[in-house]
Amino acid sequence: MTFKSLVLSAMAAALILALGSTTAVAQDNIFALSYFSNAHTTSAPDGTLRLVNDGTLSDASPAGDLCASVYVFDSSEELNECCSCRITPNGIISLSVNTNLTSNTLTGRVPTRGVVKVVSSKLSGSSCDAKAVVPQTGIRGWITHVQKAAVGYSLTEEELLDSTYGSSESADLAEDCTVLTELGTGAGICSCSDTTR
Repeated sequence: MTFKSLVLSAMAAALILALGSTTAVAQDNIFALSYFSNAHTTSAPDGTLRLVNDGTLSDASPAGDLCASVYVFDSSEELNECCSCRITPNGIISLSVNTNLTSNTLTGRVPTRGVVKVVSSKLSGSSCDAKAVVPQTGIRGWITHVQKAAVGYSLTEEELLDSTYGSSESADLAEDCTVLTELGTGAGICSCSDTTR
């Protein structure tokens, strides 16, 4: 009887470990994020966010056009800027961290570090709107990180990290962006103008 109880206990423990070790599967190519650092720092180079429409929806414009909705948070976890950039199939835009993403904050303070979140979405009618996102796979992104080195600064680049886009995250981003743009009357909106090459 003791051996049977031991075997059943071992099987139950193995099952709990197996169930506990499974991770949530991220939605492929919809929601991604990364960080920026040393923005607006004297003698530091500028970081760049590069966004690509991989052509999954369609390889022809406007049928395959997608929106890259961008949300920029400071190190205090406050949304500073948001915008949504239209990207044609197989198209790329390159956005400066200093110029496009952090220079038009609601408070007028420019963050030196923070988080960038990007949601891949369909067009809202014929335009893009970070306040009304309809998720659609297809936007990929990379960001350069400005790292403090022994002498000066160095740049590293990484692909944005894929994450799970849940309904609460979606609602929070839309609400925060709506409030930010309504209060800002022009401030708090990042720029989709491709300023870097």
